[in-house]
Amino acid sequence: MERRKYLKKTSFCVVLSMMLMVSLIGCGGKRKIKINGSYNEWIDAIGIDKYPHTKCVGYEEYDNGVELRISEFNYETADEFKKILDNHNAFVKRNPDYFPEDFVIDLRFECCGGDVKLYFTNYIDTDNLDVSSIETEKSHCMRYVYPDIWDDDRLHTKFEAETIITSAGKYINEIEKAHDWSEDFENFDTIVVKFTSDAELNVEDALKKIQRANPDAEIYYKTDSIELTKYIPEEKSN
Repeated sequence: MERRKYLKKTSFCVVLSMMLMVSLIGCGGKRKIKINGSYNEWIDAIGIDKYPHTKCVGYEEYDNGVELRISEFNYETADEFKKILDNHNAFVKRNPDYFPEDFVIDLRFECCGGDVKLYFTNYIDTDNLDVSSIETEKSHCMRYVYPDIWDDDRLHTKFEAETIITSAGKYINEIEKAHDWSEDFENFDTIVVKFTSDAELNVEDALKKIQRANPDAEIYYKTDSIELTKYIPEEKSN
């Protein structure tokens, strides 16, 4: 009897310790990071610590850029992430000389498991995607977004971006639904679709569906054999 009581007490203590550890570590084992870098004025302006559900889980400075990882992204906290994004755009417009001319700024909004749900940047990695044909003037605003949102995912908040960059492969059967990006983003005018090497989609058919869902956007696409090319529907090319 005494041994049984001891085991029950021990089990309770173990469970309590595990719960305490989880609460201290937080979702996904990530702690909130206090940023102390070279761009504190910018950090203060975008207001990560102003919002109750927002925490920085990663910060790194490079010679020509900075990366900021923010968590926890979900559809209840999307408004806070929008405010951070809007605060950034407002700050760089007020202070056009704050960052060097060719400075790269990456904002990664992560969900609980660490997956990046929205990745915003002011500069596209041209080693992986040559966007010279659609590039306009340089800017420190968050112009490009790589969204990991398909199927029935909805943000319930509209983020601002000029260009949406997404990919399609044989496992992306949601292309059949051709996401209407206007439900999640505003002021965008371009969509870039990268068809992966294992794609088993009819590219022309997929592009038609994307264009039909986003009639006001220009569509560009890239495959293994085709460099970035503007999609022109058959009815417009005739």
